[in-house]
Amino acid sequence: MKHILIAALSLLAGVSPAAESLNTVCPISGKPASPAITSTYSKTVAVCCDRCKAQFTAAPKGYLSNILAAVSGQCPLSKKKSDASKTVTYTRQVAFADAASKATFDAAPDKHIKEVRQ
Repeated sequence: MKHILIAALSLLAGVSPAAESLNTVCPISGKPASPAITSTYSKTVAVCCDRCKAQFTAAPKGYLSNILAAVSGQCPLSKKKSDASKTVTYTRQVAFADAASKATFDAAPDKHIKEVRQ
């Protein structure tokens, strides 16, 4: 019962109960990542309909390439005209080996987010 309540509260708060764990390899240096040095990557785009929003919500990481290549006014999933009132957000906390790697990532996060591995 306790797990159901936590899951329900997470959904109401807009937080995924199964958040992605921190990556163990730094996407910049390739060295082991430190959980003490992190940055939060976030990108929001408009989609065309509730169906595309649900598809994205079910497996956001699978649509990362679509989100990165999103064209303004176009749904990144269906390629139809997007509806500004319907949006999806890909958010991921990323760990780094050192402050220099974090700074490199923060300067161009869209360029480096695809390099994030577990």
